[in-house]
Amino acid sequence: MDGEKGVNTSFVCIGLTMLFGVLLFSPIALASAEDSTSTSTLVDERMSGFQAEPSEPHAREWLMAEGEWFSLVLDCNQCEAQVTLDGTTSSTTSKLSLQATSNGNAELSISSTIEEYVSYSLVEVISENFEHVRPSPSENITLDSLGYCDEVLSCINPALGHLNGVQSGEYDGSGFILGILEQSTPDFIPIKVAAGDTLELQFMHATDEISLSVYYQDENSETQLNQTIDQPVALLANTPGEAKMWHFANEGRVLLKVESGGVDTAWALKRMLHQQSDSNVFIQYHEDLQIVGHFSTSVTIEMNDTQKMSLQPIYSSPTVRIDQLVSGTWIEGMMANMSVERATVLYPYPNISAVRVHVESPVHWINIDVSDFSDLRSGEDAPSYRPSSSMSDNSSWPQMPKQSAQVEGELTLSIHDTADVYRIEIEGWEESEHIIQIVVEGNSIELLKLELWSMDQETWSDVESRTATLANGKIQLAIEVSQGTHFFRVSLLDAVNYTQHEWGEDVPSIAYFLSSSYSLIDEGDEPYFPPDENAEKWGVRARFFLGALFLVPVAYIGVLQYRTKKTAENLFKKSEQLAWFKQQMDSGERTPQQSRKSLTKALQAISLLNWEEANKAWGKTDLEYRTENIALAVWKLDRRMAKTAGSIPLMVGVHILEGHWDLAALRFDAPVGQGWEVKHVEPRFLHRGEEVFLDTMAVGNRTFIMAELMGDAGVVDIELNGRMDGEASAARIPTTLVLDRNL
Repeated sequence: MDGEKGVNTSFVCIGLTMLFGVLLFSPIALASAEDSTSTSTLVDERMSGFQAEPSEPHAREWLMAEGEWFSLVLDCNQCEAQVTLDGTTSSTTSKLSLQATSNGNAELSISSTIEEYVSYSLVEVISENFEHVRPSPSENITLDSLGYCDEVLSCINPALGHLNGVQSGEYDGSGFILGILEQSTPDFIPIKVAAGDTLELQFMHATDEISLSVYYQDENSETQLNQTIDQPVALLANTPGEAKMWHFANEGRVLLKVESGGVDTAWALKRMLHQQSDSNVFIQYHEDLQIVGHFSTSVTIEMNDTQKMSLQPIYSSPTVRIDQLVSGTWIEGMMANMSVERATVLYPYPNISAVRVHVESPVHWINIDVSDFSDLRSGEDAPSYRPSSSMSDNSSWPQMPKQSAQVEGELTLSIHDTADVYRIEIEGWEESEHIIQIVVEGNSIELLKLELWSMDQETWSDVESRTATLANGKIQLAIEVSQGTHFFRVSLLDAVNYTQHEWGEDVPSIAYFLSSSYSLIDEGDEPYFPPDENAEKWGVRARFFLGALFLVPVAYIGVLQYRTKKTAENLFKKSEQLAWFKQQMDSGERTPQQSRKSLTKALQAISLLNWEEANKAWGKTDLEYRTENIALAVWKLDRRMAKTAGSIPLMVGVHILEGHWDLAALRFDAPVGQGWEVKHVEPRFLHRGEEVFLDTMAVGNRTFIMAELMGDAGVVDIELNGRMDGEASAARIPTTLVLDRNL
């Protein structure tokens, strides 16, 4: 890798990270940039090398304690590294690992006799205390608890050319395990895993050949897993080894056995833990749609029967099953192998409303494109036949305007669509005469024919019909019609030879363009019906009566608004309202049902106050959090306020400071234990599982809800998810709320 390529890769990583809204790595990148020279480059926020000049050596310095090791791997043409440790200077042109015999500084200087890019991998401090004998399943040992990659899009960057997890920062961070195999003695590293976890491991630094084996232990037994990592030679600087993943169906502990035939082999192992998602996300919007995850991922996507779905995996070939929701019933699909070479295309069944995509593979990233194949972009696939009678509901037949520029139609051969029938509505007086002209154009219209019918509006028979095929580069017909509904059809000349494939198989469609023109050639007599005297008199009275009725809802809404405003004013004059509710129930002056009813009214009225006034009215918050865009407040309520027996009531306030939010949802997450389930919400918002859907909120909106949670966990994390100004956004209160289940 040369210096220029290193800089470009870093910029791509940082740009994509900002796109997904993940700012975790930014402070590390800035700190590293400040410590390095302007010619240095970073890989995943680690120092990876520099552009060497003969007169400018590259220097680094760090602290080491007695007994600690460091390791350096160098990759260049005519460079040399000198390391001063314990007062002794050592040189190398390839790799070097040394142990400190006393506390002090280690000083590194790299220089080259020519202008070249110098790549190096440095592990500054290796201080390990691993077991060298594999413990038995019943032996009590201290386990390494890894943190999860909570947001998969922040851990994977396909712009790097792979789907391996990306750990950012120097090798002394929590995302890496460091070791030194003194005298070729193996190391055993214990790691705790939960059911559904996927463990990802990858050697990032190795000074000699090295291998890794994985053992799974529960309380009574041990199993050596088949998959291993074997690195037959030392790793070049900043050239990682192969990444592999292990999925665990049950909770237990994992033992990593690291061994090498070399002497004093130094190593750095990237470790990442991915949690399997049990929730089936529902997606309504089809822009920039991906399915990203590990082991098993399921999403439900809203679709109709004139939309096709193309799924293109990148860098992996997972298996996929696509179920379709047809008339309220799920029809399960077959498992199929996907290929990075070709997209998987789904044409839906009729009357579909959603699809459920279930993907399985160690890691997967699937780009999804949902496109519309309806005719005239009407949301309907034009039927191949005319309505049977004038009394039939003809709304399923797309309407062609009587005067129109080019609009697009399509014969979707994948679903054996070989003919499209359209309707034309002609308005006019009795005895009027009209001429309508239809023109068909496109690249493959030599395969098509056009039929045009003038319909008798009473008998529904053909008054006149005409047929045309390609002539002078287009197909066109004109016919005289009366007022009412008339039809034309675009169809294949040879339908049999174009439907030899299976239904739903991805084959090219035949697109065409329609245009229409209209002229009135004879205008009939305007109908006239003189009004009756009584009709005029009672018509005036009816208008006044109906007008008065229309004012009743306005008056009702005004009264409701006045009452709500008065309630808000009363709340503003009070403070510690929640404590007042508790005191009233303790004294017996109010029942829990009466208090809950009063709280429900107050939740609707309190939004008329400003944020600070509203919070003061409720009383001291249990949690409060504010960002540039939103403010959140949380109160724990008396358990007697809950409508659902055994549930825990919480009140949450949301204030939008900036931006326009849509698809907003409050999520009550259990960081430990069984997940929460929202049983009841006041006011009545849609809720499912651990989420309450607030939908759309504009700048200045203030919303207060009471949510009743059911579950066994003792703590809850609260976050707001959604799209702010069209971009995916989230805010999570950093403090976990401890719930007193004895209240």
